[in-house]
Amino acid sequence: MNKEIKSYMHVALVLDASGSMGSLRSTTVESLKKFFEGLKSEDDKTLLDVWQFDDEVKHLADSVDLNAGAPRTIEAYTIGGCTALYDAICTGIDELGRKFAAMPEAERPDGVIFAILTDGFENASRNFTREDVKNRIEHQSTKYSWDFRFLAANQDAITTGRDFGLAAESCATFDADTAGVVHMCCSRDSSLNLGVFSTRESSRARHAMRRKLAAQGNSSDDSTN
Repeated sequence: MNKEIKSYMHVALVLDASGSMGSLRSTTVESLKKFFEGLKSEDDKTLLDVWQFDDEVKHLADSVDLNAGAPRTIEAYTIGGCTALYDAICTGIDELGRKFAAMPEAERPDGVIFAILTDGFENASRNFTREDVKNRIEHQSTKYSWDFRFLAANQDAITTGRDFGLAAESCATFDADTAGVVHMCCSRDSSLNLGVFSTRESSRARHAMRRKLAAQGNSSDDSTN
């Protein structure tokens, strides 16, 4: 008999791959592998999507099961070009939203954490604007309870995140060096990890409520589509 999971959490990462990240590429890859490894749970289902961006947006990982091991797809992370930040965020939100909308409601995630990691400012988007980013974040946060995290270097992340409609506690500035990247990905008290722990806790509560409602013959309207 299959073990009943406590929750299904979906993790999405939008990762800066512009030229300025060049000196941090290997550190970023290894630190993210450790971060992904730390998300494994025998009691929970955890899937991962990763988009990298420079001038273009590339989907590196598509619903990878983290319980099966850290995704090797992160090793395909390559550096070059400018910073199409708005295009990357909106592309990730739109693609993930369509994926969830196509699922039967009972199979959709109980919680979603959507993290954005960049070391620079927007300078190359062609398809979306800052207002598009703000509207999407506000919609997914308010209607579907997605937890957004904005992690940025070489800027005040709280100020930039506020332009996206994010609260200060959802934003964190990291140092654009090896120690800064390692802390952001691997420290238990980093904004990224605190967001994951919070999302997993709320996911378990939502999953339990869904099971209770299903047993009563009701359906929940609190989906994460």
